[in-house]
Amino acid sequence: MEADEPLPVNPEFQAAFEQVVAARDGNWRGFVFPRGAKLPEVIDYPVQAQACQFLNLNVEKTRFTEPIDFNGSLFRDTTTFRGTVFQSVVDFAQCRFLGQTDFLNVRCLESASFHRAVFSEQTILRIHFARSANLNEVVFRAAVVISGWRNVNAELRGGFLSLSAGLVGTATIQESPTWRNRIKSILRSALEPVRRALHWAGQTISYMVAKLAAWLLAIRHRYSQSDARSDNFDVFGGEGQLQNVLFGKPEHTSFTQVNLANVYLRGTNLRGVQFLGVNWWQPELARNGLHDERFILGSTDGAFRHRELPVLEETCRNVRVAFEESRSFNIASDFYVAEMEASRARLPWIRRHVFSVQSAYRFVSHYGTSVATALRVLLYLYALHISVTTLLTGLPPKSPAWQTLLESALRSLQLLVFQVPASASGSTGSQWCDALFRIAGLVQVTMIVLAFRTRIKRH
Repeated sequence: MEADEPLPVNPEFQAAFEQVVAARDGNWRGFVFPRGAKLPEVIDYPVQAQACQFLNLNVEKTRFTEPIDFNGSLFRDTTTFRGTVFQSVVDFAQCRFLGQTDFLNVRCLESASFHRAVFSEQTILRIHFARSANLNEVVFRAAVVISGWRNVNAELRGGFLSLSAGLVGTATIQESPTWRNRIKSILRSALEPVRRALHWAGQTISYMVAKLAAWLLAIRHRYSQSDARSDNFDVFGGEGQLQNVLFGKPEHTSFTQVNLANVYLRGTNLRGVQFLGVNWWQPELARNGLHDERFILGSTDGAFRHRELPVLEETCRNVRVAFEESRSFNIASDFYVAEMEASRARLPWIRRHVFSVQSAYRFVSHYGTSVATALRVLLYLYALHISVTTLLTGLPPKSPAWQTLLESALRSLQLLVFQVPASASGSTGSQWCDALFRIAGLVQVTMIVLAFRTRIKRH
């Protein structure tokens, strides 16, 4: 049956399907689920649901404890999985979702695959992949939201109001009270105000302690970076595959609360995509970057690395442009470094480290992104000029060495900021040294300004 052919009305399907479920028969191959078909709350046996068709499927909090395979199935009209838990392997490879598709608070606790799936209409993937997830070559033709979520475990914490009430009764005394009882009664009456005062003081102190504890808890909750009362579900809890994914409307595509640090993005164009609360941090690189970068640059297969470097460079460029378009220039700088590193890695060994524009740019300012590197190189040039000029001119007789060094340092600084002209009376070596230092210093100051501009620019 083709996708444009209407599904037949089958009012007897649900009763027949419930018999299949009762028999724990997981062979659902080719089933045609009409509108309104319901799945049970728990499916605890393997299910083969390849090449099925679903019309307006709505799955609410169903738990699949065994593997389920939807490979090649067709989902017509709207499709909703809400609160569904796949405890074992789940396969949506090559499925076609023709209508609006919502995966809302869905958890896949084992490996999951959407390889080459097609989403034709607006899609929301609020889903958590605890293990590996394969979304390679997925096609999103319309708007898509890929998002994690947070569950807040609300706890009802209330104070227990302890009420103590005196029992009032009428006692009929048959005999006259003794002197001992009379003394006890007098003491009890005399100490009653004291008991009430102590009781009131205890309640007041307990109330103040409770208020103080609540205030301290509120302060801690306000400034804490984590909350033990909530569970955060990132999209990718393990290694993910988002290679060669096609976003038909990138301007309507967003990633929210997604961990992309362990996700392969080779060949996926992310230009125009919006990123909110996305983690790209790579501890091995000490910056934001792609998982592909660690994998390709760290590979011991030279032929593979050389073949994949242009693709890695293009992927890093796409991510950089996406962040620049959203004005996130600090993160964009990290991906510019990744782009330049991929470009430099393609050069022969000598040019890669010395004789190339990329290697020089990396040395003087880490590709225009590091103020500290640019300042450090300027200090190296400054110290080198002081040392060379001191060696060329020599130490004046009967002059302390420290005084000569201070004079050379002052002259080098004035030369750098164009307060004094280059030496015209000294040796040829001194003149060349001054001229080269002035040129190199000017270039390095420009690198410092560029690095500052990269970190603080606003548009």
